[in-house]
Amino acid sequence: MGSAELLKMTHSVDGKVMGVDDRVKGVEGKMQDVRDDVQDVRGDVQGVGNKVQNVRGDVRDVDDRVQDIGKDISIRVQGVDDKLDQANRSLFL
Repeated sequence: MGSAELLKMTHSVDGKVMGVDDRVKGVEGKMQDVRDDVQDVRGDVQGVGNKVQNVRGDVRDVDDRVQDIGKDISIRVQGVDDKLDQANRSLFL
């Protein structure tokens, strides 16, 4: 009778251990899902970083163009000033 009870308790403990094992495997699967999600987020963040770099490069290009336009305008204004000076001198001679 005692052996039968011991066998019954052993099967009960074995069943509970198997249940715990299944739950641990479920948690491990969820942890892998989280790892995969973190990896996806890391990839997304890297993509955003690359886009920011591209925008930074575009801003530099625009800045260079604005400087070039500013130089061109300055040269043209100087040319207009020179012509006005010549016109004024012609009027007074």
